[in-house]
Amino acid sequence: MANVLPACLLLLLSADLVRSAGVFELKVHAFHSARALCQRAVDCRIFFRVCLKHSQDVILPEPLCTNGTGLTEPFSADQISSSDPIRVPFNFKWPGNFSLIIEVWSAESSSKQFTEIQNNLITRLATKRTLAIREESAQDVHQGEQSELHYSYHVACDEHYYGDSCSDYCRPRDDIFGHFTCDATGSRICLEGWKGNYCTEPICLSGCSEEHGYCKTPGGCNCRLGWQGPLCDECQLHPGCMHGTCSQPWQCNCKEGWGGLFCNHYLN
Repeated sequence: MANVLPACLLLLLSADLVRSAGVFELKVHAFHSARALCQRAVDCRIFFRVCLKHSQDVILPEPLCTNGTGLTEPFSADQISSSDPIRVPFNFKWPGNFSLIIEVWSAESSSKQFTEIQNNLITRLATKRTLAIREESAQDVHQGEQSELHYSYHVACDEHYYGDSCSDYCRPRDDIFGHFTCDATGSRICLEGWKGNYCTEPICLSGCSEEHGYCKTPGGCNCRLGWQGPLCDECQLHPGCMHGTCSQPWQCNCKEGWGGLFCNHYLN
């Protein structure tokens, strides 16, 4: 059993690590361009790509998006907005400061890897931004030489993640690993009958001796060896002791008028 529990904990931790801690969402509200979006007017489709990087004073155009990337499905260029927000999950502490790159690409029907053909790139916006968790969506407008882009963005923690950087994890549970719920800040709140940092310690019957008793479930009082009684505060006599008392387990202190090893000899 001792080997099983660490293995279970490792599996649980591994499952939590692969989950995202939060998500950055960007919504394109409108896009206008004075130049032709596609080389061919027939079946002209475009898509938006978002790239998040660590904060840089000079944002380099290399394709590596250190904090994640996301893109929309190609849609008709007749539309001026994307219907769904672009989601970029992250599984690290949200830094607050970041570099944001938004690209608009042409998705020609004959192209399989749209972003590998630089001629398909319509416009690119690169900017440095600051955004805190749970702030209201930030509205922004980018005006290029031949295009205009209206968009908004926000960031939020995933379920069970809390704090200013989505780094505090708390998932309600009621099993061998803990018995608790979580408050609005991600702090553990022990279920009734439990205590401890992870709410794994049961609260014993009121009055149960802390020194001589223990419990495996809330409200119980199990006596340690040599003790007895509802509250485990009564010592057990030496086996065979007839007219004696004890202050520690296995004693046989004779009452007045009695003697012998088992206090079974009447002295008067």
